Amino acid sequence: MHRYFTIPMIGFFVIICGLVIYLQFINKDWKFIGPKIILPESCNDNTDVKFVIHDDDYIEDRSFQDNPDKFNDNQFHVIYLLPCERIDRKFDVNLNIERSLLVINKWFFDKSKKQTIHFDTNRNDQIDVTFLRVNKTMNWFIEKTNENIDRKNNVSEIIEDIILTNKDKFNNFYVKKFIIFFEGWEKRKSLSFNICGSSRFNGKISIYYTFNPFKKYVGKDILDIKNNKKMFSCTKKDHLNDIGDDKFGDAEATILHEMLHTLGTPSKCANNIDLNSPFHVSDSKHDILNKESGNLYLDYNNDDYYNHSIDGCFDLKNSKYLIENN
Repeated sequence: MHRYFTIPMIGFFVIICGLVIYLQFINKDWKFIGPKIILPESCNDNTDVKFVIHDDDYIEDRSFQDNPDKFNDNQFHVIYLLPCERIDRKFDVNLNIERSLLVINKWFFDKSKKQTIHFDTNRNDQIDVTFLRVNKTMNWFIEKTNENIDRKNNVSEIIEDIILTNKDKFNNFYVKKFIIFFEGWEKRKSLSFNICGSSRFNGKISIYYTFNPFKKYVGKDILDIKNNKKMFSCTKKDHLNDIGDDKFGDAEATILHEMLHTLGTPSKCANNIDLNSPFHVSDSKHDILNKESGNLYLDYNNDDYYNHSIDGCFDLKNSKYLIENN
């Protein structure tokens, strides 16, 4: 067969294969060729932001509000937040969120030898998770980031604004910080880099992005596909824990990493601040506050942000959001 025929045919099939892969795995909501999603009636990207509840959202043991606080002091409140058209994967009622947070506290206690993070709990002594769905599509979140050409907005800032604008929906708002599990994703900075968590240093809101347009095999042994499940996950090798799963994985490391930033760590006075990423430490890639969220150390060598001896420098062990455990 003549090469002038073969080369164009190969190119044509490569393009077709690329298109199929794009539709099936990369952007399943592609507007022009892929099937369009029929949006629920509650979705309206042209009105004010408000919280909505779909009929299918009503599930036993789900809470749509911040339950009365057992304690009125400093604590983290947990939110499961969905854009209006996103599928509810029930991470709250299936206790995936709680399981991961309990594993985080076990890890924190093991490393600190005495402390855990103070989470808001309900009358059943379970972590109080508030389910919220907004009347905006994921496309609205992404397009909103492009509105102000003079300032590069991101999805995390939009989420932060939604929570701060609705502070009256939460008890003791001014002494609480929030960890939000968002069934969406952050706007990509590049094709090869996902942002799975976000927070503002010494701020009020930390976010874990539970979704990614790529389906991945996640589980205890990533090389054994038969023992893994395929799902949309932001972190590389795992996702929120199922009941009985005690692994402190990529997801838990990312969640804790962002929460610690809201607690004001690491301070500028730390010894090993990463010069290329000033809100992180650089002395060990396995430190939880390394820019890649390590999972072995809570302040490697204790010389930056936890149980250190730096005069006049904030020490995480003194945070009001940590509690002593015997």
